[in-house]
Amino acid sequence: MKKAFVRRPSAEPASPAERIVTTATRLFESQGYAATGINQIIAESKTAKASFYDHYPSKELLGKEYLARYGANHLALIRTLMDRSGSPAEFIHSWVRILKRQLKLRKFYGCPMSNLRAQTADSSPLLKAAVKDLADSTIELIASYIRTANPGGLFAAQKTATLAARRIFSAYEGAIHIWQLTGDEAALDDIGFMAEQVLKSRD
Repeated sequence: MKKAFVRRPSAEPASPAERIVTTATRLFESQGYAATGINQIIAESKTAKASFYDHYPSKELLGKEYLARYGANHLALIRTLMDRSGSPAEFIHSWVRILKRQLKLRKFYGCPMSNLRAQTADSSPLLKAAVKDLADSTIELIASYIRTANPGGLFAAQKTATLAARRIFSAYEGAIHIWQLTGDEAALDDIGFMAEQVLKSRD
């Protein structure tokens, strides 16, 4: 006896707001914020123009939402790597491995914070402030971890830990810029090397 064919309900389509953000994220990362127009986002997200403006009255507000979502994932990843690492040096090397894996999968386009800031310059105080807040949060999270781990007994003081975290973040951003300029994947390995020097420094 043949089994009756049961039609399974298809997955619910994403809400217009979710389609807009998903499409904008893909385009902002692959071709850049400045090069992405609202009309392209509307067309590729299959959203009515009126619906787009209902959810995001401006591209700037959509950019802020994109950065907020990236920031939440970015900080969550850092916390996860910290929880799984036995030392700050191990954490940094784990972070670099993630970046290189994304690069091999062609899912790495550089640092969204830096890219967005460079592409908007000072034209958007809103996005400038959002980028600064996320950068400060990243440095603060790394500083807290370093102070707790306190490798070599050098980073008990908040000021010292914050300085070390800022230098590690500088190594991260700088190495990514070198990769973008040269296309040399080995530039990402410099993050680990420079971070280890920071963690050994007594300056």
